[in-house]
Amino acid sequence: MIGDLEELIRIREQLVEHPRGMSITDLSQVLGMHRTTVAKYLDGMQMKGEVDLRIVSTAKVYHLSNRIPSSALAVYTPDPYILITCRMVVGAAKNGICELFGLSDDPTGKQITDPDLNLLMQDEITSKIKKAIQGQKENLELSLTIRGSPRWFEIAIMPVVCEDGRPGSAIIFRDETGTRDAIHQAEICRAEAETLSSDQNEFIFRSRPDGTLTYVNDAFCRRMDRKRDELVGFSYEPVISHEDLERLDRLRSDLTPKTPVAKIAFKTIQPDGMVAWEEWQYRGIFTNSGALGSIQAIGTDISERKHLEEQLQIYHANFEAVIKQRTREMRAANQDLMAEITRREKLERELLIIRFVFDQASDSILLFDITGAVYRANETACKLLGYSREEIQQITVYDINPEITLQTWQEMWEMPREDEETFRVRSVHRRQDGEIIPVEISRKFITAGPLSLFCSIAREIVG
Repeated sequence: MIGDLEELIRIREQLVEHPRGMSITDLSQVLGMHRTTVAKYLDGMQMKGEVDLRIVSTAKVYHLSNRIPSSALAVYTPDPYILITCRMVVGAAKNGICELFGLSDDPTGKQITDPDLNLLMQDEITSKIKKAIQGQKENLELSLTIRGSPRWFEIAIMPVVCEDGRPGSAIIFRDETGTRDAIHQAEICRAEAETLSSDQNEFIFRSRPDGTLTYVNDAFCRRMDRKRDELVGFSYEPVISHEDLERLDRLRSDLTPKTPVAKIAFKTIQPDGMVAWEEWQYRGIFTNSGALGSIQAIGTDISERKHLEEQLQIYHANFEAVIKQRTREMRAANQDLMAEITRREKLERELLIIRFVFDQASDSILLFDITGAVYRANETACKLLGYSREEIQQITVYDINPEITLQTWQEMWEMPREDEETFRVRSVHRRQDGEIIPVEISRKFITAGPLSLFCSIAREIVG
């Protein structure tokens, strides 16, 4: 037995190394085995579906196959299946295939073109049966009307080896009607739930555990002053104080299958800048394993109630003290606001000056991004090269400087730039009309936050 196993392994190894196949003679010569012994092993392997046979001239050429023995189908699948022989004859019909498709007689022994099999043997299936007999596995989804009702099937057409050692195919029908109906009903329920929630005045959203929104109703969109597609798919955190944000994080982390619901109220800043009080109920939706799958939150604007409570507290406090306190706070806020306005006005003036100097510089100034596209150009550059402001934004560094190639450009960006100094070089520029002019260029890489640009300051060499 051990000797037989070793010889079988040697035959398999040779067939793996020769995927196009080997004849009995080839195997006999390579392995040093008698032709009769090799033929005996190959016959056994063919019966088990390990090898396929094809006739080339007068020689039998064997190669490894991916077939399974037809006798193993009963173990391989509990689904209904039909076995088709290489002669396109039904070899077997198992696992309730007749009951499923309402066949009055066992189709075993019938040609696949038999009228009783018209429901099963449609043109698409027939063509794939032929491919499976040749060793190619096929899959398809098909809707069949059985006893007046539509049913969905996932069909696997697999290469097999029949009990007589000849190739065949098995058609395995997996009924997916129940699954599809369940998905369809789930979609209906989801649409109904979203329709109902869209009509509510409460703010409703659903999110993943990481806070990414998966659904928002119309009221929530109005509250955020955003469209639905501007919210879904993005993370959401309310604009609240640091302390309230910590409370909210603890609330969400404390949701469990036993305590899936929790409430919280906090003061929030609306998109229009107004402050409001909101009360939210967070519900965790958990999987069967107990993992948090999603969160649904329902919020209500309780600003009016909170404002009434605050007014009641104010009536019991020193009215004048409250007014003075509010006045001081407002004055301080106004002072901060005026300081910020002054700072911004100063920045705007400086920006205008810098922009004027940039445009009026006597040298051509061009800024390029990493792709080589023109990021910005001053008026001198437009005049020197003969482009309008709109036209120069559509060209690249390769259009302006014919000496720069894609490889040169990439190498310039890859060079280390720590403590790099500005340096001048002689080069050329190409005008819009195609004229090449000599220029002297100062080059410098500029980095501003996440933005990196290449600055080229050029002066035409005259004479």
